[in-house]
Amino acid sequence: MSNIMKWSFKNALIGLAGLFCIAVVICAFLAPLFAHSNFSAGADVLYNFLHRLCKMHGTNIFTILGHPIGICARCIGSYMSAALVLNLYINKFKMNKIVYIILGTLAFGEIAAEYFNLFVTNDFIRLIDGFCLGAFLGMTYIKILDWLEGKKGW
Repeated sequence: MSNIMKWSFKNALIGLAGLFCIAVVICAFLAPLFAHSNFSAGADVLYNFLHRLCKMHGTNIFTILGHPIGICARCIGSYMSAALVLNLYINKFKMNKIVYIILGTLAFGEIAAEYFNLFVTNDFIRLIDGFCLGAFLGMTYIKILDWLEGKKGW
């Protein structure tokens, strides 16, 4: 496969992943609006989709107009920042290795601390952790595609 084909295929995969993340965020904000406007069939479809993506859908969620958004604060932050990182990468943004390591450490450190009950987290802490996690996972996805393409180094 030529280099142009590899580059185009990689950017197409990154673009599709970014579009999926944007679609999840849009669905999360549309579901409570549909539920509030008594369009329950549409709200049910969106909530069923969102509940498949987040294991904590019953707890720790934000509400809009008195209706939950369908995914937890960590997941909404993850999808938002992953979409941002993937979009920025297509526009020639490169993340530094040190920033990548710090984001991963913060994200998984908070998850481990919450699991072992080292401190009590709230929705704001989970949202910030989700931003770190999404940026880390988005860049990991890009690095896996780089590795499959045969690129070495950072």
